[in-house]
Amino acid sequence: MFFTSHRLPNKRENEKIIMHIWPHPFIFFKIILFYLCLFLIPIGLYFAMDFATPGIFENPILLPILTILCFTYYLLALILAMSMWVDTYLDVWTITNKRIINREQKGLFNRLVSELELYQIQDVAVEQKGFLATFLNYGYLYIQTAATKERFIFKDIAEPVKISRMIQGFAEDAKKEHYEPETPGGL
Repeated sequence: MFFTSHRLPNKRENEKIIMHIWPHPFIFFKIILFYLCLFLIPIGLYFAMDFATPGIFENPILLPILTILCFTYYLLALILAMSMWVDTYLDVWTITNKRIINREQKGLFNRLVSELELYQIQDVAVEQKGFLATFLNYGYLYIQTAATKERFIFKDIAEPVKISRMIQGFAEDAKKEHYEPETPGGL
């Protein structure tokens, strides 16, 4: 199911979607690069084996066995790559004017959905580790509350500092709305 700005599960009254956040595109690039390297291993082994023992692939018994092993390797690598892609792509954080919704995919058939009311936010912290994270402006965003789940973690998101400031502003507005009761008659 794809989430658009018009659809939100369990939408509350007067709730407006501010933004959906996915992991930074570089994270997907790292996944592709890693699995591309994995896909090149059998090709490298082929050339190494052919160089070390010429004529090994002319053996009528060994060639089908190596072919089956190679295809099995590629099938498993493809399954792992798709699983990693789905696990990363389906991690989505939605910020509304009332709450933050975390939809975290944990494997193909396991999903964790958690919510956090904006007025409960106590602290927002950003962590950008390493040269690439700093240079490409992605990192982790931690939201601290007094609830049972101590930290809400946004993993590898783009522009975490900008998003943390936005969340802090929305949290301040939500606290004012939640803790300051409306006066009857508009007084």
